[in-house]
Amino acid sequence: MIFLFFVSNVTFSQLTTPFSSLNSIGELNDNSFAHNLAMGGLGISNGSYWHLNNQNPAALTSNRFTIFEMGISSDVRQIINETSKDINGNGNINYIGFGVPLIKGGKWITSIGFNPYSTVSYNLIDQKRIDQSSALAFYEYSGTGGLTEAYWANGFRLGNELSLGVKGSYIFGKITNTTSAFVSNETQFNSTYFEESVYNDYSLNIGIFYKKELVESKFLKIGMIYDLKSSLNANRFTQLERRIPGSTSPVVLDTLIDNEISTFNIPRSYGIGISYEIIDKLSFGFEFKVQPWNDKSGFNDNSSIHYKNSFQLSSGIEIIPEAENVNSYFKRVTYRSGIVYKSFPYLVNGGSINSIGLTFGFSLPVGSISRINLAFELGRRGNLSKTLIKERYLKFIVGSSINNIWFIKRKFD
Repeated sequence: MIFLFFVSNVTFSQLTTPFSSLNSIGELNDNSFAHNLAMGGLGISNGSYWHLNNQNPAALTSNRFTIFEMGISSDVRQIINETSKDINGNGNINYIGFGVPLIKGGKWITSIGFNPYSTVSYNLIDQKRIDQSSALAFYEYSGTGGLTEAYWANGFRLGNELSLGVKGSYIFGKITNTTSAFVSNETQFNSTYFEESVYNDYSLNIGIFYKKELVESKFLKIGMIYDLKSSLNANRFTQLERRIPGSTSPVVLDTLIDNEISTFNIPRSYGIGISYEIIDKLSFGFEFKVQPWNDKSGFNDNSSIHYKNSFQLSSGIEIIPEAENVNSYFKRVTYRSGIVYKSFPYLVNGGSINSIGLTFGFSLPVGSISRINLAFELGRRGNLSKTLIKERYLKFIVGSSINNIWFIKRKFD
């Protein structure tokens, strides 16, 4: 049913993205903080003194400070099909993270936080003429909700060059979808298919981070991550309803699924990256992530949904002109840019959905060790010839990295 959106003339109303309708748990979010997003999502191999790493727990060992990270995002999209265009946007808290060194020298860093795991937000309207009649049938499809990830990550340094990390997550949330229909010459009521699913389960991520000093202050960094396969438990409820205009209470016609527990299968994923860094001057790198979705993914009873392998290619660079220049503020600013290419796991009309985005951003020093982070991603996804829908988007994150030093014994009172 959901693929009907991409094979008919649909108008849009207050939607975020129709692509969030293609998967039962919605559109999966990446876990980029502002400084990662500005470099094309680079993070597996890009540990930092000044920022938490939410992509590779082993890279947390680069931190030397107690860090509080918070980001607020805004998303503006233009959705286009053959008959209409729509521009919409939203904004919300994107992530919260807190990290602290438990053993000095980066030997053990622990971090906790929250970030969005998936998002469902769409509202689409379709109409068709009824055969041998002048009446029109109107269909409205809507979905709201999403999943949140709460995590605890730890990085452990083994010697001077190698670090290991582990990240445990609890994923939870509620998603609601409705499909409504009514006929133009009989508007006294409409029929609605209502579906609500409550998800919760655990997942585990492990990482490796290798940092080798080539010459003084110049480093080669390699990172790898492995997300174990997750099986989300879903408490599902569906029913057929009749809704009368002006009434707040639907009339239940039939309950189809009454709080049954189902399993949504999320495949394991892998990632690898390599970066080069000159301390407080330059850093750049390349990363690759892959997640092998297939017909065994998702719910077992969703035979109409077909998946394929998804992957992401990222490349980014950051430059600090003169980190210790006390006379020029803008020479102490960190400038970032990057590019990211994604191939999504959904198939529409037998074709893939891909996106490409250009990113850039800044880290503005506040005091001696804290930062205000700005990040932008400008990109496009889909195409009219294959998916019949495409979108152009601008994503913006403003974040803060509030750094402090804890557990350091004073030498003087």
